Amino acid sequence: MTRGLLVCIFGLGLVAQFVKPVGDALQGKVYLGGALLSLVCYALYSFVQRLIAVTKPVVRDRVSSGELAAHFDEAFECRSVSIKFIGFTGETLIAQIRRRLERLEVQPGRTRKVDIRIILPDLWEPTVLPGRLTADGKIEDDRDFRIYLQGKISDYRDGLIEVKDALDRSGVVSLDVDFRFLLMPAALKLYVINEDLVLEGYYNKLKRKPFPPGGAGHEVLDPQGYDSMLTRWHPAGGKDATEAIKEWRAYFDELWTVSREWR
Repeated sequence: MTRGLLVCIFGLGLVAQFVKPVGDALQGKVYLGGALLSLVCYALYSFVQRLIAVTKPVVRDRVSSGELAAHFDEAFECRSVSIKFIGFTGETLIAQIRRRLERLEVQPGRTRKVDIRIILPDLWEPTVLPGRLTADGKIEDDRDFRIYLQGKISDYRDGLIEVKDALDRSGVVSLDVDFRFLLMPAALKLYVINEDLVLEGYYNKLKRKPFPPGGAGHEVLDPQGYDSMLTRWHPAGGKDATEAIKEWRAYFDELWTVSREWR
């Protein structure tokens, strides 16, 4: 409506300038200047509207797992880095942070402290997801598969401990790494990065595959989330996004309190 009004003023001003009866009726001789002024106002109004559209905060948006790298690069530019994670085995997280942690030994930049907290399903206890597929198409606990996954988690933890020992020897960057476990299905994938960015999603596929790998054993059902989309919450999203970040932080902290430590 505002744009239409400004255009009408501009048009009327031009008519009044060149059509004498209209000009006389409007009693004035400065209509061209008024018309040009209205045109300028119209242009400014359009620009401001476009600017508002571009800078308007987005409450949330969607990102792929392949876009995680940029967020971790930004996080590791800070003096103090905090990463909280809920997932299945921690593979996706380790892939993002291992080389960045190793780089801190020789190129610490501004970073002086890194704190990593990881909550995973307790695969040291019987579970059904992941699990073994039975002859009738149902699923049951598979101890051997759980032991295999335990080994992968232990390897990830040992790798981070090696990096921690190297950083401790350098004496520049302090690294704290803690794994905890909870009896829960492998469903939620959650990143809380530096307390002000949350990425949350789910293991959106269940893959049937033989176990042992490459062998002629039985079939297992294994959650997959490497290509799942993540909802991103960030402070620029305004009040709703800020509330979501606060709630996810509280959710993680509560689970951290009730989860068990590494045996």
